[in-house]
Amino acid sequence: MSAEPLLSGRALHFRYLDRYVALDGVSLDVHDGEFLVLLGANGSGKSTLLKMLDGLAFPSTGELTAFGEPITEHALSDPAANARFRSRVGLVFQNSEAQLFSATVREDLAFGCRQLGLDAAATAERIDQIAAMLQIESLLDRAPVHLSGGQQRRVALGSVLVMSPQVLLFDEPTAGLDPRTTSWLAELMGTLHRAGRTMVVATHDLELTAKLATRCIVLNEHHQVAAVGGPAEVLADHALLAEVNLIAAP
Repeated sequence: MSAEPLLSGRALHFRYLDRYVALDGVSLDVHDGEFLVLLGANGSGKSTLLKMLDGLAFPSTGELTAFGEPITEHALSDPAANARFRSRVGLVFQNSEAQLFSATVREDLAFGCRQLGLDAAATAERIDQIAAMLQIESLLDRAPVHLSGGQQRRVALGSVLVMSPQVLLFDEPTAGLDPRTTSWLAELMGTLHRAGRTMVVATHDLELTAKLATRCIVLNEHHQVAAVGGPAEVLADHALLAEVNLIAAP
């Protein structure tokens, strides 16, 4: 991993409607090549933190940088800065339907290619590559709204992968999936990581964490960082996991 983090946040605070605390002084670094898991119970602030890392939400106070540049609403209003950032960071939402808006799967995948300025031939080639990787070739001309939840998850992932981002963010990637799809997705995430992608995954799935994480940041129900450490260390601390409501108290 490089000495300088790819993404960095310092003392991040966020409130919804200026009333409901989502993050309360959270700091983190995301290093090149790591598989970072944000562990926490529902409502701990994991999704809000991912949205900040993807430039979809901005802290009320605190500083956020990506690749050495500030990530603020003003900074991303510059088209060139926004394009640089969007091509390097991609978020796969927990709710796949929120990410799919085109008439067909092919068009959803093509949208990301257009954002990169790819021509028709390069777009077709990129779509074919991603569809083969995700085993969705037979879905390309179908409407996303008519797909199963697992199929929609694959298409949503494809809509991000076509842009070949350096950093992949996942919000509760295994939520609502059947065991076979969960196993397939975990294997794919491991493959992407081994291929050099930096991964940041928000989850309360301890099994997934044990299998894939290289480092964990644990958020508590006060929307603060409760612990940072390796997965073996964190998962062995049953008192910590109970305190942050990830396992039942003994």
